[in-house]
Formats: sequence, structure tokens, C-alpha cells
Amino acid sequence: MSETVGESRYTKELRTLVSKIHDATPIKDSLYEQTTEYFACQAGEDEKLIQLNSQLQAASQTDSKNAEQRQKKAQSNLKDYQLQLKKGRIERLHNLLKICDQILHLATGKDEQDSQRNCARLLGTLLLITPTENRKVGLFNQRTKHLYKAVLSLLLLERMVADNQISNQYVLKHAEHRIRSPKDKDEASQCPYRNHVLVPLLMTALMQDIGQYHPDAQRILKGPNGDLDEFRVLEKEQRLSLLKISYQQTLSYLKAGLGKNAYVGNSKQERDDFNQNEDEKLKFIFTLLKSSLDPQQSIGNLLKVPQVYTSVVLSTKAIYDYDSLPKAAMVLEKAAEKGALNKIAVDSFVRIVGYFPQGFGVTYIPKDSDRRDLDRYEYAIVTGLYPDNPQIPNCRTATKNLAFTQFGHSLRIGQENNLYYPQARKKLERMSKERLLEILSKLVSNFEERKELDLLPKCWHPYTYFSFAKHQNLWNKKTTKTN
Repeated sequence: MSETVGESRYTKELRTLVSKIHDATPIKDSLYEQTTEYFACQAGEDEKLIQLNSQLQAASQTDSKNAEQRQKKAQSNLKDYQLQLKKGRIERLHNLLKICDQILHLATGKDEQDSQRNCARLLGTLLLITPTENRKVGLFNQRTKHLYKAVLSLLLLERMVADNQISNQYVLKHAEHRIRSPKDKDEASQCPYRNHVLVPLLMTALMQDIGQYHPDAQRILKGPNGDLDEFRVLEKEQRLSLLKISYQQTLSYLKAGLGKNAYVGNSKQERDDFNQNEDEKLKFIFTLLKSSLDPQQSIGNLLKVPQVYTSVVLSTKAIYDYDSLPKAAMVLEKAAEKGALNKIAVDSFVRIVGYFPQGFGVTYIPKDSDRRDLDRYEYAIVTGLYPDNPQIPNCRTATKNLAFTQFGHSLRIGQENNLYYPQARKKLERMSKERLLEILSKLVSNFEERKELDLLPKCWHPYTYFSFAKHQNLWNKKTTKTN
């Protein structure tokens, strides 16, 4: 792979979107940086409001000859400061709404199949642009997980609405007025279901962990002096305190730090309708967050199930085990068995994602034209949602005859030939070490470092392969074969 490393327009767009959500730059303009700033200034702002209110009270209680003037001045100071705070709040809210628009633009297609492919591409690209063998994996995953989780929440909602598994009246009311195939962008932006259900769901999913950036939560994560590893395993008491603070501060931020949008216009009726919609939207956001604590309320699982799944796929733990990514869906199934998650929601979710996450590197034994196993393994990448069987991923091949290719074909890889499963690895165990080393030497760039590794790899890391722009169009339409 001697070509230049680069990024397609889509990959750049997605990377930019991630940095708008969560980044660490001197400009501090991402959603999570703006919130951290808000939390840091909150106590000072509250204090100043108390001070300005006290000044107004003092001015209105005085009998001096310039009392009226002092009162007007104090009233003006308070009003100006309140307007300044409101302006900051509306700006933060609009930033978040703009990002939700961008997500919907990337995730929504002209029909259901197109939307599924767009979501698969989004999720797959997010995993593929994240280094998986780097000591800073936790840091990368921490920034990417919000978008990943939000897209999964969208997919789960669509599935559960289609299967009549949602009983929430607010969702059902707006689902009735959904514009299925909008003629253009303007009509799409007018869709009640999009504006009152999809956007608030995305807002909540993106902001679900925001309370962790409150100073009290950061003290637990990083220690009083800020020198502890935030990705370490916390003691039980610390973890419970963190969860409590994070939840309370997330609610507080959604209410006071973002709140309701402001009506622009002159119609009293329009304003009343607008404000009522904003009240209902905020109520729905709080319902989603509060219900996520109760596994048996299906609406809360729209957040909870993707959150648990994402915590495995884009883990922020100190040790990142790429091989264990296909266990993410099994973690959900076990939690549902124990009653910690809603079984219906988990079944719907696993039906969407299968056992192999989008963008995961699969190693498999190819077959010849007579359906006989060949004496080697090849590389593929998971690229399709809704597998017919959760254990048989929809993939795109990345190598052909042990050479990397940009012209792979779509393939369903069965358990008997997927090296993730022991029965497939057994087939190659009788091959000589020399032959296995020969295969490995053709498939890895740093062979000398790698030759001591497992000669029958359960999976592979496609990060380097995907770092070449010509390998980034894995989701164009191709006929799917079965291996």
C-alpha cells in the first residue's frame, strides 16, 4: 500500500462532525467544550444574578431623591445580564440543533434501504477512523461515542415504531404525521415527526453523558488535582456518586443550559403553538432521560441499549480489547435475561446490528467456484446492517488472493468459515506453520513485528487499510454473495 494516505469527502465531513460534538482545541467551540465552559461559569453567573437582584431590591426600597433613577439603572443592569445569558443559551441550543440536522442529513436516505445503508456507512466509518491499537484509544473513543450512540438510537426508534413496540403517546401522535418521502430539503425540515421526535432523541443521545463534565464529576474522574487517569476503573462508591452527579447535571443542563427555543415572529397564535411544542419537546427529552434508568420502560431503552452497546464497541477502558467487540450484542442479551434491559428492545437492536459491529475486520476462509474451502484466509469488513442471522455478518471483501483491493465484493460470511469461530479456525489448524507465515507476510505491512502473533487471527484491524481514500467507499451497491 504505497499510495498516499488521504480521506474521501465523506470521511472528512464525518471527522469534522465528530470534532463539532467533542474535541479539545484552543477555540473550544465543540458542544462538549461549550458545556464544560458553561458548568465552569455557572456558579459565578448565579452569584451575579443574586447580586443584581439584590441591587434592584435595595434600589426599590430606598427613599432618596434619585431612587427612581437608581431603580431604573438596577433594572436595566439585571435585564441586560439576563439577555446576555439567554443569548448564550440560545446559541448553544442552535449549535446542537445544527448538529442534529447534519446527522439526519447523513443518516437519512430516499427510502428505508437507503437510510439503512447510510447509517451502516456512518457507524462503520466512525469505527474505521478510530485507531484500535493505540494507547490513546480511550480518548479517541470518548469523542466518537456520542455520535455513534445517537445514530444507533435513531435506528432502534425506527425499528420499534415499525414493529408497534412504542406506546409513548407523544411519539405515536407525531409518527401519524410523518412525511415519508419528502420532495425536497424544505419539506423534510417541516416534517413534524422529524422535528418533534427524531431531533429531540438525537439531542438527548448526544447530551446523555454531558453531566460528567461538571466540575464535581470531573473531580471524581480526574481526582482533586486533575492528575488521575479518567479511564481507570472506579471504586463502587465513586462510580455511584459519578452516575448520580452526571444524571442530575445532565437534566440541569438540558433545562437551564439549553432549554426551549425562542419564537421569532409577530403572530400570537403562532407563538403560543410554538411555545407549546417547545414545552412538549422538553418534556419528551426528560421522559427519555428519566426512563433510561428504568429498563422496563421501552422508551428509555432507546437511550440505554445503544449506550451499553457503545460502551463495549467504543470502550474508554484503559485496556481496549478489539477481539471482544462482537461480544457487545451478547452483553445486551445477558443484561436482558437478568432484567437489566428490556428484552423486546434488545431483540430489536440485535436484529439491526447483528453480532459483528459495522467496520469490524473479519478474517475468513474463501471458497472456490465449486464451493470448496481454499487453503488460506482473507480479510473482509462488516458493512451491512440487518443481517439475516446475527452470527453471519454482511461484509465487503478487502483482499483477493492475499492482495489488498479497492474492488471488493459484498459477502455474507458464515460461522463455518469465519475465523472468529473455533470451528473455522480448526479447518486451518492442519496447515503448516510455513504456509501460515507466508499468508501473514502478504497481509501485514509490519511482518517482522507481527510474525510472533497468532497465526490464525480471529479478526484483523482495518484502520491502516481504511486510511487510504481509495478504500473508503465500501458502501456502494454491489450484489451480495454467500461464502
